[in-house]
Amino acid sequence: MFRSARIFLTAGVVALAACSGSDSTAPGPSTQNPPPGGGGRASVASVLITPTVANVLMGNTTQLTAVARDSNNNVLADRVVTWSSSAVQTATVNAAGMVTGVAEGAVLMTAASEGKSVNATVNVMRPAPAVAPVATIAIGAKADTIEAWDVLNMQTVTRDSINQVLTGRAVQWTSSNAAVATINATTGVLTGINRGTVTITATSEGKSASVSQVVVIRYRSLTTGTAHACNIASGGIVWCWGQNGNEGRIGSQIVGAEEFISVPVMVPGNHRFTQVATYGRTTCGLRVDGKALCWGSNNWGVMGQPSNIVSASIPQEVAGNISFRSLAAGGDQMCGISVTFLAYCWGNNQWGQFGDGKTASNYIPQAVNGGVTLSSITAGSSYTCGVTAAFAGFCWGADGAGQHGNGMQISNGNTFSLIMRPMVGPAFTSLSASNAMTCGVTAPGTAYCFGSSTGGRLGSQGSATSTPRAVAGGLSFRNLSVGAVHVCGVTLQFEVHCWGMNGNGQLGLTLLNGSVTPVRAGGTLLAAEVAAANISTGSAAFTCAESKDRLTTYCWGRNDYGQLGNGANTTSVAVNSVPSIVVGQKPL
Repeated sequence: MFRSARIFLTAGVVALAACSGSDSTAPGPSTQNPPPGGGGRASVASVLITPTVANVLMGNTTQLTAVARDSNNNVLADRVVTWSSSAVQTATVNAAGMVTGVAEGAVLMTAASEGKSVNATVNVMRPAPAVAPVATIAIGAKADTIEAWDVLNMQTVTRDSINQVLTGRAVQWTSSNAAVATINATTGVLTGINRGTVTITATSEGKSASVSQVVVIRYRSLTTGTAHACNIASGGIVWCWGQNGNEGRIGSQIVGAEEFISVPVMVPGNHRFTQVATYGRTTCGLRVDGKALCWGSNNWGVMGQPSNIVSASIPQEVAGNISFRSLAAGGDQMCGISVTFLAYCWGNNQWGQFGDGKTASNYIPQAVNGGVTLSSITAGSSYTCGVTAAFAGFCWGADGAGQHGNGMQISNGNTFSLIMRPMVGPAFTSLSASNAMTCGVTAPGTAYCFGSSTGGRLGSQGSATSTPRAVAGGLSFRNLSVGAVHVCGVTLQFEVHCWGMNGNGQLGLTLLNGSVTPVRAGGTLLAAEVAAANISTGSAAFTCAESKDRLTTYCWGRNDYGQLGNGANTTSVAVNSVPSIVVGQKPL
């Protein structure tokens, strides 16, 4: 039995070999896993896509790649991958995986093979608009003129070839003459420097446009003192001319009793002022920061300096650290209204011109008592007046000639008031005080005067009065300036009319004996403001005015100390009734 079994096993092996065919060598193992259930082709287990997130612009293409892999992560390179888009209105994909952006939005792209699939997100973005080049550039509307030291923001408009406005384009600015006006190269901020005409050019992407810009100098805050005058040019620069004297009242460093300069000189110190005021031998200015500065004589401490300072030709800041909104110069006192509308005075107070209830003088500004706030203030010879916001007038100090306008009996003596006293009569918008005489203007422009009638300064027939009396002639005035021997005003029509004494032609025409009623001064001259000299000496018999457009300054009258500013001087008795132009203070 044992032998038979062994033979049977051998025969079985041979038979198996015979069934295998005629080849003597069996095949090796497969490179692919056999599919379940038999066969030699591997199944797709997963599909991988690259990239999984893609961005494409509308109208542009981007490539996606997908590969099939088996369960062992082997790449099945021979397998077919099909592509599809979840939103063909947003993006399409072809058989090779090339995606084309159609409309702005997000879409899923699917790659599938033998039942396996994977998604990629494609973001379709709107392309940035094409950057059109600048075809034209234009400089926008501008002011006809700009004052020196003022600024102007220049603007441009850039357009493309189809006239569409382009924004955000860089513009380069240039000025043809930096001595007339400068301009910031990138911001286009124009700054006037000096009178003249300048060409301003704007350039963007090679395209340019140019405009002409006129720079002017205007003059304001005209004031006259003893044989000298001052005003403020554009930019707050104070110019003075005439007698400098021992005190330096025009700001010149050349001092002496007979020293004068017949052309304007710039007051030193590089200050910028909003107002200048003078009466006698002292001049004060209100700086842009509200501080008062004075130069010239410091008699009685009128410069706001202690008694050890006799005079100064360089502006000195007034003691007390008060910020003012306006100033007024009197005979020996200075006054001002603070930013809180309180009145202060300093200098000589012998006649109560401080209104503080005392007669003690002080170089430090003293508050005017009375509990009244003022909107404007004026100072005369040893007295002061002011107007409230409600157009109520008050005066204090010397009142021997009725210059307070309070309706009281005139003493013609050493009468004075240490406190503010109300005026009688009409409501005034402004007052102007001088030597024992005051004038005021009402809202409609009617002029009234009161006080001394010497030389016909009241503008009407009659003697001195303490009750405001209407100026004859029925004129309506914008402003008035009371001088020592004459009065001038600018009407609503910008005409200059004067009255009073006329020894040197200060009325602006040749009337030997002057006039007690207003007469037209300077022929056809039209003015914005006028100033009649104040001190009651012969040298104060002159007048100055700013033209209606404030581009030209004129003066007429006495000129023995160059107070007309025309570059010349004449004898003390010469009549100069024709307005002459102050040197350098006119358009080119």
